[in-house]
Parts: sequence; C-alpha cells; structure tokens
Amino acid sequence: MSPGHAKELPGQKTWLDYDFQDLRTLATELRSAPPAELPAAADMDSAVELVAQAFGLADPAIDRAAITTPAGIVTVLRDKLAHVVEKRQDARERYTHHAVMTLEDPFEVWKVDYDNGDHRLAFIGAFEGKRQMLVIVSTINGQVLWNFMHCDAKSLNRHRHGIPIFQRIPA
Repeated sequence: MSPGHAKELPGQKTWLDYDFQDLRTLATELRSAPPAELPAAADMDSAVELVAQAFGLADPAIDRAAITTPAGIVTVLRDKLAHVVEKRQDARERYTHHAVMTLEDPFEVWKVDYDNGDHRLAFIGAFEGKRQMLVIVSTINGQVLWNFMHCDAKSLNRHRHGIPIFQRIPA
C-alpha cells in the first residue's frame, strides 16, 4: 500500500494530553528564524527542480539525498518530489528551505500511527512569523520524505499527535 492511501488512526494522544505549549504562544527563543522563501515556479516541472535543488539534488543524475535529523537519516527521493508540489495553487516549492530546516532542526517530531499498521513521522517546524512547517516522513521503506506544507500555528497544532519522539529543548 502506498503511503498516500493510509489514514491516521483516530484517538491518538495530542499535545494537549502531554501538556505541551500551544504553538500560537510559543516563546520566540524556541522558534527558528525563517529562511528566505523561493519564488513560485511557473509549472510543475520547474517546481520539482526548485525543490530538488534545495534538497541537494541539483544534478539530475542524482536521484536521492540524505538528511540527518534528530529522528535518524531521512532520504529525499527525486521521484517523490512531484507529490509535494502537485497542488500548484499552493506553490509549496516556495517553502522548501523551511522544510529542509524543519528536518535538520525541528521543534518536535511525532510518531503517528496509521490504519495500515505503519506509522509516519511528523516533523514540526516552529518559525518566527506567520509561516510554520509540517514535514511528513514515510517509514514504509526506510525514512523517506513524503510531503511538506506550510500553515499557521493553529493549524499546525492539529498535527501534533501520536507519540512525541523529539522536542527541542531551549539552550
């Protein structure tokens, strides 16, 4: 079964159950400075190339890159990037640097169970300003980047469920 067909199991513990802070009121020192946004691409092929370049896949002959995260190595596969940018009205490629930063230095990482018996990892990126980041990593065949999306803090709170496996501690 592909990762796209599974659904999150209902009833998993949330950030409220763990008494974690609301992302809407998160202290500035716990947030990352936002990176520059990329320009919106003119079409899907250009969007895939922008995302690929930001993830270290500038050479079309290179089909994968590895990113070290607090939850282990995450592989970025060139042939999975079209899934990220297929909803062209969102122009998600603009936020690729947010996604890279979220993988490398997330605010939190959650293990989320799915109805097919597998789980995914939800990387939560807390940034200064309005834009926040959710990065989803499939764990069916290793840890592979599946998707990412920008949202506001209130919306991102809804993705903070499952089992927290990492939380950034202030220095």
